[in-house]
Amino acid sequence: MRSALLLVCAGWLLSGMNVVAAQPAEPANAPNLIQNGGFEQQGAGWEGCGNVQLVDAQQAGAEFVYAGRYAAVMGIDADGSDCPQLPDLTTPRQILTQPLTIPSNAPAVTVSFWFRAAAGTTIDIFLARGYYQFDPNLGGVRLGTFATDQPPGWQLYRTVLQGDRLAQVRGQSLRFSIVIQERTGVGPDTVLLIDNVRVVAADERTAAAPLPPRLRGDGSRPLAVTRIEGSNRWLYRMDTDGRNLQLIYRGLLGDVRNPAWSPNGQQIAVVDNNTWPWPVPDPDPQNNLSASAVTVLNADGSGARQIYQTQSRKGSRCPYIRPPGGPPETPSLIVRVSHVQWLPDNNRVVLSQPGFGVFCEGQLAQGGRSDVLIITPPAMTPATLAEYATRPTANRNGRVLVDGFDLSSGRSNRADGIWEIDPSVQPPRETRLTTSNADREPAWHPDGRRFAVVRVTTSPSADVGDRTFAIMLYDRQNLANPRMLLFADHGRTISHLSWSPDGAYLVYTLERFDGRSDIWWLDVASGATGPITTDGKAFAAAWRPVAINRLFVPLVTR
Repeated sequence: MRSALLLVCAGWLLSGMNVVAAQPAEPANAPNLIQNGGFEQQGAGWEGCGNVQLVDAQQAGAEFVYAGRYAAVMGIDADGSDCPQLPDLTTPRQILTQPLTIPSNAPAVTVSFWFRAAAGTTIDIFLARGYYQFDPNLGGVRLGTFATDQPPGWQLYRTVLQGDRLAQVRGQSLRFSIVIQERTGVGPDTVLLIDNVRVVAADERTAAAPLPPRLRGDGSRPLAVTRIEGSNRWLYRMDTDGRNLQLIYRGLLGDVRNPAWSPNGQQIAVVDNNTWPWPVPDPDPQNNLSASAVTVLNADGSGARQIYQTQSRKGSRCPYIRPPGGPPETPSLIVRVSHVQWLPDNNRVVLSQPGFGVFCEGQLAQGGRSDVLIITPPAMTPATLAEYATRPTANRNGRVLVDGFDLSSGRSNRADGIWEIDPSVQPPRETRLTTSNADREPAWHPDGRRFAVVRVTTSPSADVGDRTFAIMLYDRQNLANPRMLLFADHGRTISHLSWSPDGAYLVYTLERFDGRSDIWWLDVASGATGPITTDGKAFAAAWRPVAINRLFVPLVTR
């Protein structure tokens, strides 16, 4: 027996969920095949069982919606009441469903909805043949499955059906269904809020927008960018529209990565991959192991100097043939620098230093770690700021955010999540800000209070085995309610976030579906995004933190 959605007061949710302000709805480019996708007609068009409910954001003054007044609630009191028995003799705990018909000429089908989830169960999403026929072998498609143990904030679930998956639904009368199966169980604190459901006969992936007038180049070349040229990675500067490209540094061995501007905009630090010992090669090639320096150069490319050098260690000589009763092979130790950032004094830098072992035939040894270090030139000896952490970013108050990780071997004393480190006290004070390994690569906003992260979402792309990346914006004073700025289903991955001096824009690296990468801009207020480079050769960009208009840089290449 099917039941209508129940309308409930939002107040009883306060113990299990945090309040979030309503946010703008997604723009509607194609007609929605779902009736009342935002639940604003109090659930008209929808059916549910197992105590699926509606929440009214106005009844208790709590805004448990993404947009508008109403949203659907699953997970709470999911008892299977009125739910049908399935062909496998199980009874779902809850179903939220609506019938629809997919046009026979649909060029693609995009299914999306906004959700916010907490505590543990598993959600299945279908375009199903009927109210109780969820097996894709019986018709329709499974759109995805995700756990409700999610990091905070409203986030988008979106998948685009093309190819064989599109052929299975084109011209069919189906049901959009969100289901909690009997086999998964529901925890006492499980909550799933759903809003703005859309099913459209179009490809509604994130699309490029025109370049904003404010980002037109002015000749100051505020972006420091690493680009691939043949087998090399070199450092360039360019304008925010991708023009006025200028080579300023080729690196020690042509492998320059992850540029970072000093806070005063006068210097650039880079990771300078090379070998140790360097520059004199050793007759034994195993001694010429990959290592890294941190190189600092002036904004015009002059004055390059190394302020730090890692020291990798040779293992057993290759090829290794173990003598009878002899010792096992000793792996070589590879130590590099992965990221570097400045502290606000324009002198010290923080860096992440991963290390791992590798046997002579190329197989990685078990283990490995990454620590965040502080370098104070001219001393080359670092001080440890945080163990089992990577990707540091410093704000104007000297606080450092790091991406912490827990090792399955149990050797790490740090839990997953984003950590804040205060190096002004000894020992440095550590505060865990987020608890999920889905959020990574933090980047402080220029205001020193907010920060952006890259989130690995639950959404499948056109390849269901992939996961879509997103950019979330956290407020240090309200960590429970981050805002999704970008859903990046226009590429494979995103990385290397860097803020404009006024905090109005971000630049990020987009790995394309063909494996190449470009630099894109993101308007934080509107969510509009577009490419700065289009040739697939750009790998990371850093935005000069101070606005210096029309500064023409002479060509100085090292």
